[in-house]
Amino acid sequence: MKVLHIACYSTKDPIPILEKNISKLNKKICLVTIAQHLDQLPKVKKFLEKNDKEVFVGGQILGCDQSKTTEFRDKAGCFLYIGSGKFHPLAISLRTEQPVFVLNPISQDFYKISDEEKVKWEKKNRGRISRAIGAEIFGILISTKSGQFNLRGGLSIKKNIEKIGKKAFLFAGEQINPENVLPFKVDAWINTACPRIVDDFFDRPILNPDELKFVMEN
Repeated sequence: MKVLHIACYSTKDPIPILEKNISKLNKKICLVTIAQHLDQLPKVKKFLEKNDKEVFVGGQILGCDQSKTTEFRDKAGCFLYIGSGKFHPLAISLRTEQPVFVLNPISQDFYKISDEEKVKWEKKNRGRISRAIGAEIFGILISTKSGQFNLRGGLSIKKNIEKIGKKAFLFAGEQINPENVLPFKVDAWINTACPRIVDDFFDRPILNPDELKFVMEN
C-alpha cells in the first residue's frame, strides 16, 4: 500500500516568547525541533543571529533517533528545542550533557530542563532495567506502522536472547500499548518501536533495545 505523507506545520509564532527569554540563552545555540515546527527554524535562526547569537541547526529529531545532536555537543553552549513535551529535550540533555531550553509555541512556555528532572528520569529508567533482571521469557514488540517496523532488529534481539538460554517471542501489531499485550505471559518486554512506548505503564518491565545489554550481563 502506498503511503502519502503530508506536512502539517504549526501556525504559532515562536518569536514573541523567544524575544522575552533570549537573555537566558548561551552565546552558541543548536536549534532542534519536531516536524510540526520544522519550517520555523530559518526564522528562529535569523532572529537569534540578529541578536548576536551563533546558531547551529540540528534540524528535526525523532523519538527513535536523536543521534545527530551529539555532533553539536562540543560546538554549542546549549540546545534550544522548539516543540512540546519533555521526552525529546530530556533525552538530548542526557545524551549531550549540555543545557537544554524548551520553547513551546503552542503553550507559550519557555523553560530549562532541570537537574532534578534528569535525576528523576534516570531513576525511572534504572527501575525499569532492575525489574527486568532475572527475566527468563521475553516478548519482543514490533510495530507494523510505517517508519517503525523493524522485523530485522526484532529477529536479531530474539537470536541474542536465545543464545544465553532464555526464551523470546515476537509480538507484532499496529497498535503497541499495554492493553493489547496484557494477556500474554512474559517476564519482560523489549520494544523495537517508538522509544517513548516505555513511558507507558505496562504490567511487566519494558526496555528499549539498547537497555537490554544491562539485563543480559546480569
